[in-house]
Amino acid sequence: MRARRILLQFVVPVTVGWALGCENPASTRPSTDLLPSLPPLTGDIIVAANTDGSDLDPNGYTATLDLTKSQSLPTNGSTTFSGVLEGAHVVQLSGVASNCTVNTKNPLPVTLVGSSTTATFSVTCTATTGSLKVTTNTTGSDLDPDGYTVVVDGSQSKAIGINTSVTFSGLSPGDHSVQLNGIAQNCTVSSNPRTVSITVGNTTATTFSVSCAPTTGSLAVTTNTTGSNLDPDGYTVTVSGSAGTTSKTMATNGNVSFANIPAGSYQVTLSGAAANCTVTSANPQTANVPSGGTATTSFTVSCAATTTTGTLSVTTATTGQSQPTGYTLNVTGPSFPTGASEPIGANATVTATVTAGDYQVSLSGVPSNCTVSGSNPRTVTVPAGGTGPTTFSVSCTGTQPPPTGRVTGRGQVGTAAPQVGNDAVTFDFDLRADLTGRFTGTDYADVHPGGVPATLTTDPVADPATSIIAFRPSSSVCSDPSRGVEVDATGREDTGGIVAYTLAVCDNGPADSGMDFFSVFIPAEGFRRSGQVASGDIVKS
Repeated sequence: MRARRILLQFVVPVTVGWALGCENPASTRPSTDLLPSLPPLTGDIIVAANTDGSDLDPNGYTATLDLTKSQSLPTNGSTTFSGVLEGAHVVQLSGVASNCTVNTKNPLPVTLVGSSTTATFSVTCTATTGSLKVTTNTTGSDLDPDGYTVVVDGSQSKAIGINTSVTFSGLSPGDHSVQLNGIAQNCTVSSNPRTVSITVGNTTATTFSVSCAPTTGSLAVTTNTTGSNLDPDGYTVTVSGSAGTTSKTMATNGNVSFANIPAGSYQVTLSGAAANCTVTSANPQTANVPSGGTATTSFTVSCAATTTTGTLSVTTATTGQSQPTGYTLNVTGPSFPTGASEPIGANATVTATVTAGDYQVSLSGVPSNCTVSGSNPRTVTVPAGGTGPTTFSVSCTGTQPPPTGRVTGRGQVGTAAPQVGNDAVTFDFDLRADLTGRFTGTDYADVHPGGVPATLTTDPVADPATSIIAFRPSSSVCSDPSRGVEVDATGREDTGGIVAYTLAVCDNGPADSGMDFFSVFIPAEGFRRSGQVASGDIVKS
Protein backbone atom coordinates (compact mmCIF):
# COMPACT_ATOMS: atom_id res chain seq x y z
CA MET A 1 0.00 0.00 0.00
CA ARG A 2 1.41 3.35 -0.99
CA ALA A 3 2.18 5.95 1.74
CA ARG A 4 -0.22 8.86 1.72
CA ARG A 5 0.22 12.50 2.98
CA ILE A 6 -2.00 13.61 5.87
CA LEU A 7 -2.51 17.37 6.47
CA LEU A 8 -2.93 18.17 10.12
CA GLN A 9 -3.96 21.60 11.49
CA PHE A 10 -2.83 22.48 14.96
CA VAL A 11 -4.29 25.43 17.05
CA VAL A 12 -1.65 26.89 19.34
CA PRO A 13 -2.99 28.76 22.41
CA VAL A 14 -1.52 32.23 23.02
CA THR A 15 -1.22 33.35 26.54
CA VAL A 16 -0.99 36.88 27.99
CA GLY A 17 2.35 36.04 29.37
CA TRP A 18 3.78 35.93 26.01
CA ALA A 19 2.47 39.35 25.20
CA LEU A 20 4.07 40.79 28.43
CA GLY A 21 7.39 39.26 27.47
CA CYS A 22 7.17 36.78 30.25
CA GLU A 23 8.50 33.21 29.62
CA ASN A 24 5.83 30.56 29.30
CA PRO A 25 6.20 27.47 31.24
CA ALA A 26 7.57 24.49 29.26
CA SER A 27 4.30 22.69 29.50
CA THR A 28 2.56 25.33 27.45
CA ARG A 29 4.94 25.38 24.43
CA PRO A 30 3.85 23.55 21.17
CA SER A 31 5.67 20.17 20.73
CA THR A 32 7.17 19.08 17.39
CA ASP A 33 6.50 15.44 18.33
CA LEU A 34 2.92 16.00 17.29
CA LEU A 35 3.97 16.02 13.49
CA PRO A 36 3.86 12.46 11.97
CA SER A 37 6.84 10.97 9.95
CA LEU A 38 5.54 10.25 6.35
CA PRO A 39 7.10 7.35 4.28
CA PRO A 40 8.25 8.08 0.68
CA LEU A 41 6.08 6.90 -2.25
CA THR A 42 7.58 3.82 -4.21
CA GLY A 43 6.64 1.39 -7.02
CA ASP A 44 7.97 -1.08 -9.65
CA ILE A 45 9.72 -0.36 -12.91
CA ILE A 46 9.37 -3.30 -15.31
CA VAL A 47 11.99 -3.44 -18.06
CA ALA A 48 11.09 -5.61 -21.11
CA ALA A 49 12.96 -6.59 -24.27
CA ASN A 50 11.35 -7.53 -27.60
CA THR A 51 13.99 -9.00 -29.95
CA ASP A 52 13.45 -10.17 -33.52
CA GLY A 53 15.60 -11.11 -36.50
CA SER A 54 18.25 -13.84 -36.74
CA ASP A 55 21.06 -15.09 -34.52
CA LEU A 56 19.54 -13.58 -31.39
CA ASP A 57 21.90 -13.07 -28.51
CA PRO A 58 21.62 -16.33 -26.50
CA ASN A 59 22.94 -14.67 -23.30
CA GLY A 60 20.34 -11.88 -23.20
CA TYR A 61 21.11 -8.34 -21.95
CA THR A 62 21.74 -6.22 -18.82
CA ALA A 63 19.25 -3.57 -17.69
CA THR A 64 20.61 -0.77 -15.47
CA LEU A 65 18.37 1.63 -13.50
CA ASP A 66 19.65 5.13 -12.83
CA LEU A 67 23.22 3.95 -13.50
CA THR A 68 23.23 2.20 -10.14
CA LYS A 69 21.15 -0.93 -10.14
CA SER A 70 21.68 -3.70 -12.79
CA GLN A 71 19.74 -6.89 -13.54
CA SER A 72 19.95 -9.49 -16.34
CA LEU A 73 17.23 -9.32 -19.00
CA PRO A 74 16.28 -12.16 -21.47
CA THR A 75 16.34 -11.40 -25.21
CA ASN A 76 12.58 -11.73 -25.18
CA GLY A 77 11.39 -11.29 -21.64
CA SER A 78 11.36 -8.85 -18.71
CA THR A 79 12.88 -8.04 -15.33
CA THR A 80 11.46 -5.92 -12.46
CA PHE A 81 13.09 -3.26 -10.30
CA SER A 82 11.07 -3.06 -7.06
CA GLY A 83 10.87 -0.30 -4.40
CA VAL A 84 11.68 2.54 -6.80
CA LEU A 85 10.73 6.10 -5.71
CA GLU A 86 8.12 7.84 -7.76
CA GLY A 87 9.46 10.28 -10.21
CA ALA A 88 11.76 10.46 -13.22
CA HIS A 89 14.30 7.71 -13.85
CA VAL A 90 16.46 6.41 -16.66
CA VAL A 91 16.99 2.77 -17.79
CA GLN A 92 19.93 1.67 -19.92
CA LEU A 93 20.23 -1.59 -21.97
CA SER A 94 23.73 -3.06 -22.31
CA GLY A 95 25.31 -6.37 -23.36
CA VAL A 96 23.76 -6.15 -26.82
CA ALA A 97 25.52 -8.38 -29.40
CA SER A 98 27.30 -6.66 -32.23
CA ASN A 99 24.82 -7.99 -34.81
CA CYS A 100 21.90 -6.51 -32.88
CA THR A 101 20.57 -2.93 -32.82
CA VAL A 102 18.46 -1.23 -30.11
CA ASN A 103 15.63 0.50 -31.93
CA THR A 104 14.46 2.59 -28.96
CA LYS A 105 16.30 5.30 -26.97
CA ASN A 106 19.10 3.89 -24.91
CA PRO A 107 19.25 5.03 -22.14
CA LEU A 108 15.46 5.19 -22.00
CA PRO A 109 13.78 7.81 -19.72
CA VAL A 110 10.92 6.48 -17.66
CA THR A 111 8.63 8.14 -15.09
CA LEU A 112 7.19 6.11 -12.27
CA VAL A 113 3.71 7.26 -11.28
CA GLY A 114 1.51 4.93 -9.37
CA SER A 115 2.32 1.31 -8.47
CA SER A 116 4.28 0.34 -11.65
CA THR A 117 5.33 1.31 -15.11
CA THR A 118 7.03 -0.54 -17.96
CA ALA A 119 10.00 0.47 -20.10
CA THR A 120 10.29 -1.60 -23.30
CA PHE A 121 13.37 -1.90 -25.50
CA SER A 122 12.98 -3.01 -29.13
CA VAL A 123 15.98 -4.89 -30.54
CA THR A 124 16.61 -6.21 -34.05
CA CYS A 125 19.36 -8.76 -34.86
CA THR A 126 20.78 -9.57 -38.27
CA ALA A 127 22.10 -12.99 -39.26
CA THR A 128 25.74 -13.79 -38.74
CA THR A 129 25.57 -17.55 -39.54
CA GLY A 130 24.10 -19.97 -42.05
CA SER A 131 22.60 -23.49 -42.01
CA LEU A 132 23.45 -26.82 -43.61
CA LYS A 133 20.84 -29.38 -44.71
CA VAL A 134 22.25 -32.87 -45.22
CA THR A 135 20.20 -35.50 -47.12
CA THR A 136 20.86 -39.20 -47.67
CA ASN A 137 19.65 -41.15 -50.71
CA THR A 138 20.29 -44.89 -50.35
CA THR A 139 19.60 -47.42 -53.11
CA GLY A 140 20.32 -51.10 -53.79
CA SER A 141 19.80 -54.20 -51.65
CA ASP A 142 20.27 -55.03 -47.98
CA LEU A 143 20.23 -51.36 -46.93
CA ASP A 144 21.86 -50.43 -43.63
CA PRO A 145 19.02 -50.79 -41.06
CA ASP A 146 20.49 -48.43 -38.42
CA GLY A 147 21.31 -45.49 -40.72
CA TYR A 148 24.37 -43.26 -40.54
CA THR A 149 25.99 -40.35 -38.63
CA VAL A 150 26.69 -36.91 -40.16
CA VAL A 151 29.76 -35.09 -38.74
CA VAL A 152 30.46 -31.39 -39.47
CA ASP A 153 33.98 -30.03 -38.96
CA GLY A 154 34.85 -33.13 -36.99
CA SER A 155 32.91 -31.93 -33.95
CA GLN A 156 29.17 -31.55 -34.54
CA SER A 157 27.34 -34.82 -35.27
CA LYS A 158 23.79 -35.99 -35.80
CA ALA A 159 22.16 -39.35 -36.56
CA ILE A 160 20.48 -39.63 -39.96
CA GLY A 161 18.33 -42.34 -41.57
CA ILE A 162 19.14 -44.09 -44.83
CA ASN A 163 16.74 -41.82 -46.76
CA THR A 164 16.11 -38.66 -44.74
CA SER A 165 17.52 -35.21 -43.87
CA VAL A 166 18.97 -33.35 -40.87
CA THR A 167 19.88 -29.63 -40.48
CA PHE A 168 22.84 -28.00 -38.73
CA SER A 169 22.16 -24.37 -37.74
CA GLY A 170 24.45 -21.55 -36.55
CA LEU A 171 27.36 -22.37 -38.83
CA SER A 172 29.81 -19.60 -39.50
CA PRO A 173 30.13 -18.40 -43.08
CA GLY A 174 32.79 -20.09 -45.15
CA ASP A 175 33.90 -23.64 -45.91
CA HIS A 176 33.02 -26.55 -43.68
CA SER A 177 33.87 -30.25 -43.79
CA VAL A 178 30.96 -32.73 -43.89
CA GLN A 179 31.41 -36.49 -43.51
CA LEU A 180 28.98 -39.43 -43.51
CA ASN A 181 30.00 -42.17 -41.08
CA GLY A 182 28.55 -45.57 -40.08
CA ILE A 183 28.22 -46.91 -43.61
CA ALA A 184 27.76 -50.71 -43.84
CA GLN A 185 30.46 -52.75 -45.56
CA ASN A 186 28.19 -53.61 -48.49
CA CYS A 187 27.48 -49.91 -49.16
CA THR A 188 29.57 -47.20 -50.86
CA VAL A 189 29.26 -43.40 -51.00
CA SER A 190 31.01 -40.93 -53.31
CA SER A 191 32.76 -37.72 -52.25
CA ASN A 192 33.02 -38.45 -48.57
CA PRO A 193 34.09 -36.32 -46.74
CA ARG A 194 33.26 -33.22 -48.76
CA THR A 195 33.52 -29.44 -48.38
CA VAL A 196 30.46 -27.19 -48.39
CA SER A 197 30.33 -23.40 -48.34
CA ILE A 198 28.03 -21.62 -45.86
CA THR A 199 26.69 -18.12 -46.51
CA VAL A 200 25.14 -15.80 -43.93
CA GLY A 201 21.37 -16.16 -43.61
CA ASN A 202 21.07 -19.04 -46.08
CA THR A 203 20.71 -22.83 -45.91
CA THR A 204 23.16 -24.83 -47.98
CA ALA A 205 22.04 -28.32 -49.06
CA THR A 206 24.17 -31.36 -49.81
CA THR A 207 23.15 -34.96 -50.58
CA PHE A 208 25.08 -38.17 -49.96
CA SER A 209 24.15 -40.87 -52.46
CA VAL A 210 24.75 -44.33 -51.03
CA SER A 211 24.65 -47.53 -53.09
CA CYS A 212 24.37 -50.92 -51.35
CA ALA A 213 25.13 -54.31 -52.90
CA PRO A 214 23.12 -57.38 -51.81
CA THR A 215 24.53 -59.51 -49.01
CA THR A 216 21.68 -62.05 -48.97
CA GLY A 217 20.25 -64.59 -51.34
CA SER A 218 17.57 -67.27 -51.50
CA LEU A 219 17.43 -71.04 -51.20
CA ALA A 220 14.82 -73.08 -53.08
CA VAL A 221 14.15 -76.67 -51.97
CA THR A 222 12.04 -79.19 -53.91
CA THR A 223 10.86 -82.74 -53.22
CA ASN A 224 9.99 -85.48 -55.71
CA THR A 225 8.22 -88.46 -54.15
CA THR A 226 7.36 -91.68 -56.00
CA GLY A 227 5.90 -95.06 -55.10
CA SER A 228 2.77 -96.03 -53.20
CA ASN A 229 1.09 -94.74 -50.05
CA LEU A 230 2.88 -91.40 -50.16
CA ASP A 231 3.27 -89.53 -46.89
CA PRO A 232 -0.01 -87.55 -46.53
CA ASP A 233 1.37 -84.79 -44.29
CA GLY A 234 4.58 -84.08 -46.22
CA TYR A 235 7.98 -83.37 -44.72
CA THR A 236 10.01 -80.76 -42.81
CA VAL A 237 12.97 -78.95 -44.39
CA THR A 238 15.59 -77.56 -41.99
CA VAL A 239 18.28 -75.08 -43.08
CA SER A 240 21.31 -74.47 -40.82
CA GLY A 241 24.11 -71.96 -41.40
CA SER A 242 25.52 -68.58 -40.45
CA ALA A 243 22.02 -67.15 -40.00
CA GLY A 244 21.08 -69.88 -37.52
CA THR A 245 18.56 -72.66 -38.04
CA THR A 246 15.11 -72.38 -39.56
CA SER A 247 12.52 -74.96 -40.69
CA LYS A 248 9.52 -75.09 -42.99
CA THR A 249 6.96 -77.75 -43.91
CA MET A 250 6.59 -78.87 -47.52
CA ALA A 251 4.40 -81.19 -49.58
CA THR A 252 5.47 -84.66 -50.71
CA ASN A 253 5.83 -83.22 -54.20
CA GLY A 254 6.36 -79.47 -53.82
CA ASN A 255 8.81 -76.71 -53.08
CA VAL A 256 9.61 -74.08 -50.44
CA SER A 257 11.84 -71.02 -50.52
CA PHE A 258 14.04 -69.46 -47.85
CA ALA A 259 14.44 -65.78 -48.84
CA ASN A 260 16.80 -63.02 -47.66
CA ILE A 261 19.30 -65.24 -45.92
CA PRO A 262 22.98 -64.22 -45.69
CA ALA A 263 25.13 -65.53 -48.50
CA GLY A 264 27.16 -68.58 -47.55
CA SER A 265 27.14 -72.34 -47.10
CA TYR A 266 24.12 -74.07 -45.57
CA GLN A 267 23.21 -77.61 -44.55
CA VAL A 268 19.75 -78.64 -45.78
CA THR A 269 18.01 -81.61 -44.12
CA LEU A 270 14.73 -83.35 -45.02
CA SER A 271 12.90 -85.00 -42.12
CA GLY A 272 9.44 -86.27 -41.23
CA ALA A 273 9.25 -88.97 -43.92
CA ALA A 274 6.82 -91.80 -43.18
CA ALA A 275 8.17 -95.19 -42.12
CA ASN A 276 7.41 -96.68 -45.55
CA CYS A 277 9.31 -93.88 -47.34
CA THR A 278 13.07 -93.55 -47.92
CA VAL A 279 15.03 -90.44 -48.93
CA THR A 280 17.02 -91.79 -51.89
CA SER A 281 19.06 -88.63 -52.48
CA ALA A 282 21.82 -87.33 -50.19
CA ASN A 283 20.40 -86.16 -46.86
CA PRO A 284 21.53 -83.72 -45.53
CA GLN A 285 22.78 -81.75 -48.53
CA THR A 286 25.04 -78.68 -48.78
CA ALA A 287 23.81 -75.57 -50.59
CA ASN A 288 25.89 -72.44 -51.30
CA VAL A 289 23.69 -69.33 -51.36
CA PRO A 290 25.15 -66.53 -53.54
CA SER A 291 24.72 -62.80 -52.85
CA GLY A 292 21.73 -61.59 -54.79
CA GLY A 293 21.08 -65.06 -56.24
CA THR A 294 19.24 -68.30 -55.55
CA ALA A 295 20.64 -71.71 -54.69
CA THR A 296 18.55 -74.80 -55.43
CA THR A 297 18.54 -78.27 -53.96
CA SER A 298 16.24 -81.24 -54.46
CA PHE A 299 15.34 -84.35 -52.48
CA THR A 300 14.00 -87.57 -53.99
CA VAL A 301 11.87 -89.90 -51.87
CA SER A 302 10.59 -93.39 -52.63
CA CYS A 303 7.63 -94.86 -50.73
CA ALA A 304 6.77 -98.57 -50.55
CA ALA A 305 3.22 -99.83 -50.44
CA THR A 306 1.73 -100.37 -47.02
CA THR A 307 -1.12 -102.50 -48.38
CA THR A 308 -1.03 -105.90 -50.10
CA THR A 309 -3.97 -105.38 -52.45
CA GLY A 310 -4.60 -103.46 -55.61
CA THR A 311 -7.18 -103.16 -58.37
CA LEU A 312 -7.38 -105.28 -61.51
CA SER A 313 -9.17 -103.34 -64.23
CA VAL A 314 -10.09 -105.00 -67.56
CA THR A 315 -11.73 -103.04 -70.38
CA THR A 316 -13.14 -104.21 -73.72
CA ALA A 317 -13.33 -101.91 -76.74
CA THR A 318 -15.14 -103.47 -79.71
CA THR A 319 -15.40 -101.86 -83.14
CA GLY A 320 -16.71 -102.92 -86.56
CA GLN A 321 -19.78 -104.79 -87.84
CA SER A 322 -21.83 -107.54 -86.27
CA GLN A 323 -20.46 -107.00 -82.79
CA PRO A 324 -21.36 -109.54 -80.10
CA THR A 325 -23.13 -108.51 -76.92
CA GLY A 326 -20.18 -109.58 -74.84
CA TYR A 327 -17.47 -112.07 -73.96
CA THR A 328 -16.20 -114.14 -71.05
CA LEU A 329 -13.36 -112.71 -68.96
CA ASN A 330 -11.02 -115.34 -67.53
CA VAL A 331 -8.52 -114.55 -64.76
CA THR A 332 -5.86 -116.67 -63.07
CA GLY A 333 -3.48 -115.34 -60.39
CA PRO A 334 -2.80 -114.91 -56.64
CA SER A 335 -6.46 -114.22 -55.80
CA PHE A 336 -7.74 -116.88 -58.26
CA PRO A 337 -5.29 -119.77 -58.13
CA THR A 338 -7.75 -122.13 -59.86
CA GLY A 339 -9.07 -119.45 -62.21
CA ALA A 340 -12.24 -117.39 -62.37
CA SER A 341 -14.57 -116.27 -65.13
CA GLU A 342 -17.32 -113.74 -65.54
CA PRO A 343 -19.13 -112.06 -68.42
CA ILE A 344 -18.02 -108.71 -69.77
CA GLY A 345 -19.79 -106.54 -72.30
CA ALA A 346 -18.43 -105.77 -75.75
CA ASN A 347 -17.59 -102.24 -74.55
CA ALA A 348 -17.33 -102.38 -70.79
CA THR A 349 -14.96 -102.37 -67.81
CA VAL A 350 -14.76 -104.90 -65.01
CA THR A 351 -12.73 -104.17 -61.85
CA ALA A 352 -11.84 -106.31 -58.87
CA THR A 353 -9.83 -105.81 -55.68
CA VAL A 354 -7.17 -108.49 -55.69
CA THR A 355 -3.91 -109.43 -54.00
CA ALA A 356 -0.98 -107.60 -55.56
CA GLY A 357 0.91 -109.66 -58.14
CA ASP A 358 0.83 -110.95 -61.70
CA TYR A 359 -2.43 -112.15 -63.28
CA GLN A 360 -3.07 -114.01 -66.53
CA VAL A 361 -6.12 -112.47 -68.19
CA SER A 362 -7.87 -113.77 -71.31
CA LEU A 363 -11.01 -113.05 -73.31
CA SER A 364 -13.05 -115.99 -74.58
CA GLY A 365 -16.33 -116.32 -76.41
CA VAL A 366 -15.04 -114.11 -79.23
CA PRO A 367 -17.03 -114.81 -82.45
CA SER A 368 -15.14 -116.01 -85.51
CA ASN A 369 -15.79 -112.72 -87.30
CA CYS A 370 -13.96 -110.78 -84.56
CA THR A 371 -10.24 -110.51 -83.80
CA VAL A 372 -8.54 -109.56 -80.49
CA SER A 373 -5.56 -107.24 -80.89
CA GLY A 374 -2.50 -108.06 -78.83
CA SER A 375 -1.83 -111.03 -76.61
CA ASN A 376 -4.76 -113.17 -75.51
CA PRO A 377 -4.16 -114.35 -72.82
CA ARG A 378 -1.87 -111.67 -71.41
CA THR A 379 -0.12 -110.89 -68.10
CA VAL A 380 -1.26 -107.90 -66.02
CA THR A 381 0.71 -106.74 -62.97
CA VAL A 382 -1.36 -105.30 -60.12
CA PRO A 383 0.73 -103.10 -57.76
CA ALA A 384 0.00 -102.89 -54.04
CA GLY A 385 -2.14 -99.84 -53.43
CA GLY A 386 -2.42 -99.21 -57.18
CA THR A 387 -4.24 -100.36 -60.33
CA GLY A 388 -3.20 -102.85 -62.99
CA PRO A 389 -5.15 -101.94 -66.12
CA THR A 390 -5.48 -103.69 -69.48
CA THR A 391 -7.71 -103.18 -72.50
CA PHE A 392 -8.76 -105.83 -75.03
CA SER A 393 -9.34 -104.16 -78.38
CA VAL A 394 -11.62 -106.29 -80.57
CA SER A 395 -12.29 -105.63 -84.26
CA CYS A 396 -15.27 -107.26 -85.96
CA THR A 397 -15.92 -107.52 -89.74
CA GLY A 398 -18.59 -108.96 -92.00
CA THR A 399 -21.54 -110.81 -90.61
CA GLN A 400 -21.48 -112.95 -87.50
CA PRO A 401 -22.16 -116.59 -88.48
CA PRO A 402 -25.41 -118.08 -87.24
CA PRO A 403 -25.00 -119.70 -83.86
CA THR A 404 -24.70 -123.46 -83.68
CA GLY A 405 -24.41 -125.83 -80.78
CA ARG A 406 -26.30 -127.10 -77.81
CA VAL A 407 -25.54 -128.17 -74.26
CA THR A 408 -27.79 -130.14 -71.95
CA GLY A 409 -27.33 -131.28 -68.43
CA ARG A 410 -29.00 -132.77 -65.39
CA GLY A 411 -27.34 -133.75 -62.19
CA GLN A 412 -25.88 -132.67 -58.89
CA VAL A 413 -22.76 -131.05 -57.45
CA GLY A 414 -21.95 -132.46 -54.02
CA THR A 415 -22.60 -135.91 -52.64
CA ALA A 416 -25.11 -135.00 -49.92
CA ALA A 417 -28.77 -135.72 -50.37
CA PRO A 418 -30.63 -132.83 -52.01
CA GLN A 419 -32.32 -131.70 -48.82
CA VAL A 420 -32.64 -128.28 -47.19
CA GLY A 421 -29.46 -127.39 -45.37
CA ASN A 422 -27.21 -129.91 -47.15
CA ASP A 423 -24.23 -128.92 -49.30
CA ALA A 424 -25.73 -129.88 -52.61
CA VAL A 425 -26.60 -128.09 -55.86
CA THR A 426 -28.91 -129.63 -58.47
CA PHE A 427 -29.30 -128.43 -62.06
CA ASP A 428 -31.39 -129.12 -65.14
CA PHE A 429 -30.82 -127.24 -68.40
CA ASP A 430 -31.13 -127.35 -72.16
CA LEU A 431 -29.42 -124.33 -73.75
CA ARG A 432 -28.81 -123.59 -77.44
CA ALA A 433 -26.63 -121.30 -79.51
CA ASP A 434 -29.70 -119.61 -80.99
CA LEU A 435 -30.33 -118.23 -77.46
CA THR A 436 -33.29 -120.50 -76.74
CA GLY A 437 -33.72 -123.03 -73.98
CA ARG A 438 -34.15 -123.15 -70.23
CA PHE A 439 -32.21 -123.50 -66.95
CA THR A 440 -33.11 -124.39 -63.36
CA GLY A 441 -30.72 -124.59 -60.44
CA THR A 442 -31.29 -125.20 -56.72
CA ASP A 443 -28.80 -124.55 -53.88
CA TYR A 444 -29.88 -126.51 -50.79
CA ALA A 445 -27.19 -124.92 -48.62
CA ASP A 446 -28.59 -121.42 -49.28
CA VAL A 447 -31.77 -121.50 -47.19
CA HIS A 448 -34.15 -118.55 -47.28
CA PRO A 449 -36.80 -117.61 -44.65
CA GLY A 450 -39.46 -120.27 -44.35
CA GLY A 451 -36.94 -123.06 -45.00
CA VAL A 452 -36.96 -122.55 -48.78
CA PRO A 453 -33.72 -123.37 -50.65
CA ALA A 454 -32.48 -120.80 -53.16
CA THR A 455 -33.51 -121.33 -56.76
CA LEU A 456 -32.68 -119.64 -60.07
CA THR A 457 -34.80 -120.21 -63.20
CA THR A 458 -34.55 -119.06 -66.81
CA ASP A 459 -37.43 -119.91 -69.18
CA PRO A 460 -38.16 -117.18 -71.75
CA VAL A 461 -41.31 -118.98 -72.89
CA ALA A 462 -42.92 -119.31 -69.44
CA ASP A 463 -41.32 -116.16 -67.98
CA PRO A 464 -40.52 -113.54 -70.68
CA ALA A 465 -38.71 -111.41 -68.09
CA THR A 466 -35.92 -114.00 -68.22
CA SER A 467 -33.65 -114.46 -71.23
CA ILE A 468 -30.56 -116.11 -72.66
CA ILE A 469 -28.15 -113.38 -73.66
CA ALA A 470 -25.03 -115.12 -75.01
CA PHE A 471 -23.88 -118.65 -75.92
CA ARG A 472 -20.12 -119.25 -76.20
CA PRO A 473 -19.11 -122.69 -77.50
CA SER A 474 -15.90 -122.92 -75.41
CA SER A 475 -14.69 -122.15 -71.92
CA SER A 476 -11.26 -121.70 -70.36
CA VAL A 477 -12.53 -123.30 -67.12
CA CYS A 478 -12.29 -126.64 -68.90
CA SER A 479 -9.00 -128.50 -69.31
CA ASP A 480 -10.03 -128.70 -72.95
CA PRO A 481 -11.81 -125.41 -73.69
CA SER A 482 -13.49 -126.95 -76.72
CA ARG A 483 -15.40 -129.30 -74.40
CA GLY A 484 -16.95 -126.33 -72.61
CA VAL A 485 -19.82 -123.90 -73.05
CA GLU A 486 -20.51 -120.53 -71.42
CA VAL A 487 -23.93 -118.93 -71.30
CA ASP A 488 -24.86 -115.42 -70.14
CA ALA A 489 -28.49 -115.15 -69.05
CA THR A 490 -30.98 -113.47 -66.76
CA GLY A 491 -33.05 -115.54 -64.38
CA ARG A 492 -35.65 -115.21 -61.64
CA GLU A 493 -34.72 -116.11 -58.08
CA ASP A 494 -37.12 -117.70 -55.63
CA THR A 495 -37.38 -114.26 -54.01
CA GLY A 496 -38.90 -112.93 -57.24
CA GLY A 497 -35.96 -110.78 -58.32
CA ILE A 498 -34.32 -110.89 -61.74
CA VAL A 499 -30.51 -111.25 -61.79
CA ALA A 500 -27.83 -111.66 -64.46
CA TYR A 501 -25.62 -114.70 -64.24
CA THR A 502 -23.06 -116.74 -66.17
CA LEU A 503 -23.18 -120.51 -66.51
CA ALA A 504 -19.93 -122.34 -67.35
CA VAL A 505 -20.05 -126.15 -67.93
CA CYS A 506 -17.66 -128.82 -69.20
CA ASP A 507 -18.49 -132.13 -70.89
CA ASN A 508 -15.35 -133.95 -69.81
CA GLY A 509 -16.60 -137.52 -69.58
CA PRO A 510 -19.52 -139.92 -69.62
CA ALA A 511 -22.51 -139.79 -67.29
CA ASP A 512 -21.85 -140.30 -63.59
CA SER A 513 -18.10 -140.34 -64.21
CA GLY A 514 -17.53 -137.38 -61.88
CA MET A 515 -15.46 -135.68 -64.61
CA ASP A 516 -17.98 -133.11 -65.84
CA PHE A 517 -17.84 -129.58 -64.32
CA PHE A 518 -20.61 -127.11 -63.41
CA SER A 519 -20.34 -123.42 -62.33
CA VAL A 520 -22.87 -120.64 -61.85
CA PHE A 521 -21.86 -117.05 -60.95
CA ILE A 522 -24.12 -114.07 -60.04
CA PRO A 523 -21.81 -110.95 -60.18
CA ALA A 524 -24.31 -108.57 -58.52
CA GLU A 525 -24.45 -110.78 -55.43
CA GLY A 526 -20.90 -112.12 -55.51
CA PHE A 527 -22.53 -115.58 -55.49
CA ARG A 528 -20.68 -118.53 -57.02
CA ARG A 529 -21.33 -122.28 -56.83
CA SER A 530 -19.07 -124.66 -58.74
CA GLY A 531 -17.64 -128.16 -58.65
CA GLN A 532 -17.37 -131.52 -60.31
CA VAL A 533 -20.64 -133.20 -61.18
CA ALA A 534 -21.03 -135.99 -58.60
CA SER A 535 -24.00 -137.57 -60.33
CA GLY A 536 -25.69 -136.92 -63.65
CA ASP A 537 -24.27 -135.81 -66.98
CA ILE A 538 -23.48 -132.74 -69.09
CA VAL A 539 -23.54 -133.18 -72.87
CA LYS A 540 -22.22 -130.73 -75.47
CA SER A 541 -23.47 -131.30 -79.01
